[in-house]
Amino acid sequence: MSKKNISVSVTGCSLVDCVYANVDFSSAAFKKYSSVKPGDGGLVPGQLVFMESLEKFTNVPALQMLAELTGNAPVSARNVGGPAVVAAVNAAQLCSEYPAQVKFYGARGSDSDADFIESILAQTPLDITNYPKGEGFTPSTQVLSDPRYHDGKGERTFVNVIGAANNYQPADLGDEFFASDVLVFSATALVPPLHDNLTALLKRGKEAGKINMVATVFDFRNEMRDPNGRWPMGDSDEAYKYIDVLAVDWDEARRLSGEETLEKIVEFFANRGVSAMTITHGAKNFHVYSDGRLFKKFDLASLGVNELVNEDLAKYPEKRGDTTGCGDNFAGGLLASIIMQLSDGAKAGELDLRTAAAWADASGGFACFCLGGTYLEKSKGDKYAQVKRYCDYYLANQ
Repeated sequence: MSKKNISVSVTGCSLVDCVYANVDFSSAAFKKYSSVKPGDGGLVPGQLVFMESLEKFTNVPALQMLAELTGNAPVSARNVGGPAVVAAVNAAQLCSEYPAQVKFYGARGSDSDADFIESILAQTPLDITNYPKGEGFTPSTQVLSDPRYHDGKGERTFVNVIGAANNYQPADLGDEFFASDVLVFSATALVPPLHDNLTALLKRGKEAGKINMVATVFDFRNEMRDPNGRWPMGDSDEAYKYIDVLAVDWDEARRLSGEETLEKIVEFFANRGVSAMTITHGAKNFHVYSDGRLFKKFDLASLGVNELVNEDLAKYPEKRGDTTGCGDNFAGGLLASIIMQLSDGAKAGELDLRTAAAWADASGGFACFCLGGTYLEKSKGDKYAQVKRYCDYYLANQ
């Protein structure tokens, strides 16, 4: 049977990642600039803070802080990052043999970072026609990575400059965005005008019969507004009822739901209308659930991470990268499986969540072998072959 053409529109955070690969989170410098209480603007392992807030918290200029934190080390890698574009690239690469078009919609400036992003994305199958240059600075993030953290599994901390993303309005998406079969809103908390209109954007997609996927990021604006209160989903909890697939990590799930146990967190999202969800937890087990509307019904389950990835990391230490982009690639693998299954003819209620989880887990694991989240293929199908090896192992052994 011939495969069906599938179009995907992705919007959200895209930026330049400047990765510092050997920052010591136990150092005096890191402790000096670490958060004292939630939302104060200080550094927290695994979380994001805005540069403006960090400078206000420390009363120290950004360049001086970076010099102290990194020991004056040069940038280890400069890469295209941001949860939305990294996930979109991964999905486009994994679906290169399918009749699928993955398009990215976003904001960048007219500076050298904008040129760098274009030079990298031009080497991928991602369609960036709707990602033009604009005014202001291209968004960027200083990624502080400690490969020794979590008993050698690694962790990173992000210092973000929003830049041109502060000016990207819902109207900039245009009608074409909503013409795709699948609409993805990823890390919109780092694109404030989209985040503050998320309910209306999701509602428009759902009313047009599209599949809505939302992937979150640490919502530092709402964390600063109320460190103890529950984050809204964008502008309101009404957004949840328009979400077909929600991809969150453990901390984001806790802060969005206001709950502390897995069962209560899933109950919160499901009761508000989310059809299916994945909840990642770093190198620990991740959790999946589906009520049966998009994916076949799948009761809440905790799934282990890919042991073949761990074996390869131990066997080939010279190939180890960092954990930057693991969660973003996980979401991209989830999206890729949705595309593949739809292209193969599956309809709503027929998609298999276990297969999607395997592609997601394999994608997240593969990201451990490169610095930064965006992998550049040596040839078409290169990434698909490598990730499929982990996916096949996972399906056979999970």
